[in-house]
Amino acid sequence: MTDEQLEQTAQARATIARLADEVVPILIERLTKSDLAELEVRENGWRVRLRRPLADGAAAAAPSAQSSQRQPHPVMAPTSSSGGPREAPRGVVASPAVGYFAPRGGVEVGSKLRSGDPLGYVDVLGVRQEVVSPIDGALRGFEVESGQAVEFGQLIARVEAEA
Repeated sequence: MTDEQLEQTAQARATIARLADEVVPILIERLTKSDLAELEVRENGWRVRLRRPLADGAAAAAPSAQSSQRQPHPVMAPTSSSGGPREAPRGVVASPAVGYFAPRGGVEVGSKLRSGDPLGYVDVLGVRQEVVSPIDGALRGFEVESGQAVEFGQLIARVEAEA
């Protein structure tokens, strides 16, 4: 192996170790304390996804790759205590985590959005959690400012549905 390949391997191992030692325990704690079925974090080309097992012990099924319909963002489609989906107010954009909010550049009041389009992110211990539009429509406004601390589920923005 070349020195460059050895350095890349060492960096990859360090990233994996940090994710396993620091990020995964926090994600496990947050998943157990929430009604979410799944949490995912991406960092330096790596992705960590935790899924809550279903009541019968089977893992939650991933959406079909053939499905052309966008899946709702987990924060916008939480589950109730009975395990079924709980209705979130239409067009409400909630924080996916506790952290600091940063809007995406170029997204401003009146911007046209599609369901799943990113509006910004919440920085959680240096890891970005995307904040996405729950519906097709126009951004009505942000309820928090750039750099403001936000709580899980806190109102971040409102999107007005297309007519």
